[in-house]
Amino acid sequence: MRDVAENGAGAEAPQSVSEPASSAQTQRKLTQKILIELAIMVALTIPICLYEFAVEPARRGFFCDDESIRYPFKDNTITPVMLGLLVGGLPLLLFVMVEYWRHLRAGEVSSTVQLLGWRMSSWLGELGRQLSYFMFGMLLTFDATEVGKYTIGRLRPHFMAVCQPQMTDGSMCSDPVNAHRYVENYDCAGEGYTIADIRQARLSFPSGHSSMAFYALVYMALYMQRRLPCRSSKMFRHLVQFVLIMVAWYTALSRVMDHWHHWSDVLVGSLIGVLGALITARYIAKFFRMPYGNIILGTGLRRQDTSATLQEVCASTPPPYCANGGYTDEQYCTKV
Repeated sequence: MRDVAENGAGAEAPQSVSEPASSAQTQRKLTQKILIELAIMVALTIPICLYEFAVEPARRGFFCDDESIRYPFKDNTITPVMLGLLVGGLPLLLFVMVEYWRHLRAGEVSSTVQLLGWRMSSWLGELGRQLSYFMFGMLLTFDATEVGKYTIGRLRPHFMAVCQPQMTDGSMCSDPVNAHRYVENYDCAGEGYTIADIRQARLSFPSGHSSMAFYALVYMALYMQRRLPCRSSKMFRHLVQFVLIMVAWYTALSRVMDHWHHWSDVLVGSLIGVLGALITARYIAKFFRMPYGNIILGTGLRRQDTSATLQEVCASTPPPYCANGGYTDEQYCTKV
């Protein structure tokens, strides 16, 4: 009995030691995962910084009589600050509200999880996970937009008003001799405008406002379809989704209205944003994947006892289809 007790006590000790070891291994894997994802975010941010501060857009020529680049300069209806609030502040607010509401309805607001040695609310952990998906897709969309802008270097509709190009011979586009001239070598006088304004005048394609607005707000519409519980009225959720899409649509339209982009710039930018939102929602956040627990096999088929039917079949069916048939090989050959 003593040996059994000693063996039993000795068997329990490794189990108690393995549990902390398993927990430590889980935390270590989680830490590695978070660090890798942060490194990816930084890697995606580097090209944006390089394009914005170190790369000059492609220098394209133009015809002096090109009316598509002779529009007057106007201020932005949707300023960069407003765009930042639309694609950053508004999604953050919706993420917080939806995740808190989900956990409140499930009675899990007070539940906690351990993350990197810190104890935090479970809904905050889920909030961080959803934000990481959103930010990853946004950086991909931003990178794709920047590549297009600096590679193409398309002139904005107000290019002539901002640049005020002057030829190497000192003539201007307003001179009759340059009426149908294609100009490649020129300098921007830009009286009344800064160097940044002149640089921005060569970054028309595709529209960054359109791509970022459509990415952020289409993604939020998909997110709310998947994550927002609305058992009382589904119309409320669809109304919010419609408002989000309309805000993105108005942002895109304002770029043409303000003469900052050609219609094709806005179209391509919007498509980039929508495509980025769909790819992120489908393959990264996996909003459209049906959980395995919700898959019902055999839906619509009624279970019934088929033993009686099999016995009736066995009475007239030769082997090997019926094990109880009692036919010999010779009888089976005659049946065949």
